[in-house]
Amino acid sequence: MQYKNQEAILLLNAPAEFQPYLAEIAEQAHIDNAPDGDKRYDFAIVFVKSGAEVAASSALASTHMNDDAVLWFAYPKKSSQKYQTDINRDRGWQPLGDLGYEPVRQVAIDADWSALRFRAASHIKSMTRGFAMSEEGKRRTKKS
Repeated sequence: MQYKNQEAILLLNAPAEFQPYLAEIAEQAHIDNAPDGDKRYDFAIVFVKSGAEVAASSALASTHMNDDAVLWFAYPKKSSQKYQTDINRDRGWQPLGDLGYEPVRQVAIDADWSALRFRAASHIKSMTRGFAMSEEGKRRTKKS
């Protein structure tokens, strides 16, 4: 997930089954389970189960993340037997697009969770896809 020795990690709404991973992460970095005042982070994982949670959590991208930070949103897989969701890889992320972010990578975490990395469109070197969520992304992907 592109963790590269960042000193502090913002980890929001992690489910109980993610706890075993936390001990390993805690050996390498300080974990904040809520934003710490005005502190800004270089790495964050936000667990969300609905579009409403995406909307509620997306503001942290602009208020608590450093420029070009690694920002992951983890969400339940469609195949999850444990969680129901109204979001998937392609749907439910517009609140991040409204803040200038685009999805750039997807990874599987476990049987129930996947994660999308979001990056500010201004930091994406080449946008070759035919769609975008952010205004800058739409401008850059527009066909001539």
